Amino acid sequence: MKINLSDKAKNVIKVVAPTLGAALGGPLGGLAGQILGGLVGGDAAKLEDALLTQKPETLLALRQAEQSFTLKLEELGVERERISMADRASARDMAKVNMTPQMVISATFLGGYFLILLARMSGVFDGEQDDKVVDNLLTALTYGVPLILAFWFGSTAGSASKTAMLYQSKPSDS
Repeated sequence: MKINLSDKAKNVIKVVAPTLGAALGGPLGGLAGQILGGLVGGDAAKLEDALLTQKPETLLALRQAEQSFTLKLEELGVERERISMADRASARDMAKVNMTPQMVISATFLGGYFLILLARMSGVFDGEQDDKVVDNLLTALTYGVPLILAFWFGSTAGSASKTAMLYQSKPSDS
């Protein structure tokens, strides 16, 4: 089944069913698409709507589809790490082409961020209205800094496993 999903729908899949999400853009996309299509009877539009409404039963079905996909991969002898490795390889291949646009955007963003931060700290902006606007701007820009750092320096597999362990952990009763 050929699936054309919006970025929002793909992000839902990547969060709820990360193995399926990673496989969608790769060589196992057809198998992942079949499993996702099975959730709604093969209708891509219904799948998009179901993912965007994020009803609990849809998310549960997506989680079960993730487990089914993982089992199918194990039956086929495909390792999850091999999928992740292919994802990293495609990122490395991108770096072989031309990284100038990414470097310019990153440098401009970080340079602008630190200039605004320095101006804010040195009192360049006057008035309560300016303070609110600049504070909101700095808050929004601050969220982008770790993304740029993760792009250039990578996110560790340990970070991913930590997130998975936190998700699977049960809160203490105390």
